[in-house]
Amino acid sequence: MARKKKKLTLQKMFERDAGQGLENFDKPPTKVNVFERASKIKTWNMFIHLVEQENITPAEALTVVLKHVKKNWTRLKILKDPQQMEAIANLLKWENKIKRKKLYQSQYLEDFAQMTGYKIPNTFHTFETEMALFRNVFGAKRDKSGKFLMERAAKESLRRVNKEKRLAKKEKKYKQINYKNYDMTPLGWKKKQE
Repeated sequence: MARKKKKLTLQKMFERDAGQGLENFDKPPTKVNVFERASKIKTWNMFIHLVEQENITPAEALTVVLKHVKKNWTRLKILKDPQQMEAIANLLKWENKIKRKKLYQSQYLEDFAQMTGYKIPNTFHTFETEMALFRNVFGAKRDKSGKFLMERAAKESLRRVNKEKRLAKKEKKYKQINYKNYDMTPLGWKKKQE
């Protein structure tokens, strides 16, 4: 014999399901650190899995990635690209020849920008910062050990010693004048007449 199914009314369904799903109601929500989660992604398959979990379309993901690349063009597309090393080397060579201030306003920088896609900054200070990044690629960092200061101090002390020697020679060359035999006149010192 087949059993008859009981018809459930809406009220009976509510009574049956009452209290279900409220087990975790008193617990605080868990926070998910997005950056920590992103740091665990090591492969493209893991990235695709995460994107699918977050319901992000490929167009949205690509838009975000391209905005990031555009914003960090110098770091991502010039400094990390081995094909751009020659252009960076030429820029540094021109910096040594004509100095940074003139390079900022020169045709050479415009040529570099055209070859690499580099955006010339509006301020000279920003340009100096980016030139330091370019120097770091070749390990040509500024030496902060104090060596330059010590060399400068040694040169200065040598210069002072040489100056004192020159002055001492000049004093020996000329005889000291005894002003006892001279009178001061409106035109200057004159020898006393006897």
